[in-house]
Amino acid sequence: MSDHSFFREVDEAVRQDRYKALWDKYGVYILVLAGLIVVGVAAHRGWAYWQEHRAQQAGAEFTQALALEAGADQAKAQEAFAALAENGPAGYRVLARFQLAALEAKAGETEKAVAAYDALAADASVDKILKGLATLQAAALRLDSADYAEMERRLKGLAGDDSAWRFSARELLGLSAYRHNDMRGAEQQFSALLSDQATPPNLRERANVMLALIVGGQPAQGPTTN
Repeated sequence: MSDHSFFREVDEAVRQDRYKALWDKYGVYILVLAGLIVVGVAAHRGWAYWQEHRAQQAGAEFTQALALEAGADQAKAQEAFAALAENGPAGYRVLARFQLAALEAKAGETEKAVAAYDALAADASVDKILKGLATLQAAALRLDSADYAEMERRLKGLAGDDSAWRFSARELLGLSAYRHNDMRGAEQQFSALLSDQATPPNLRERANVMLALIVGGQPAQGPTTN
C-alpha cells in the first residue's frame, strides 16, 4: 500500500468517525428539521391552494353581484356586495365597497355615498390609485353643493403634475370654479388641461368647450362668489 493510499484511508476513517459523532449528537434534530421543512412546504402549498380557491369563489360571487345589479335587483346586489366587503379577500373587499358606494349614489343617497367614498380614501390598506379614485368620486358627488374651498381641499392632492388623477381633478376644480362664476379660476384649470400633453382626448375636448363658454361670457347656473 502506498503512503498516499494509506493517508487517504486514514482521512476517510477520521471523516466517518466525525460524521458518526455528529449524527449521534445531532441526528434527531436533523430529522426533526427535515420533517419541519416537508411540513412547511406542504402547508405553503395548501395555503396557496386555499387562497386561489377563495379568490376564485370571491370572483364568482362578485360577478354574480354585478349581474344582480344589472338585472335591477338592487337589494340582492347590495346584500351580495356587503357580504364580500365583510368576508371576501382583500382585493374583492375593496371592490365591493366601491360598488356599495355606487349603489348608494344610484339610489340618491348622496351623503351615504360620499361617506363611503371618503372612508375608502382614508383607509390606509387601500391602494393609492384606488384611494385617488374614491376621492374623485366623492368630490364629483359634492360638485353641485360644495363651495370651491371644499372642492379644492378635497382635490388638492390629486391636481399636481405628478398625479395620475390630475386630469379629472383639474376638470372638477374648473367646473366648480365655473359654477361659482370664478371665471379666472375656471380658465386656469381648463387651460392647464389643454397645456398638458398627456390629457386624454375626451377631457381635452371638454376643456375646449368650457373655455369657449368662458370666452363667450356664458355665466354658470349657480351661486356667485363674494
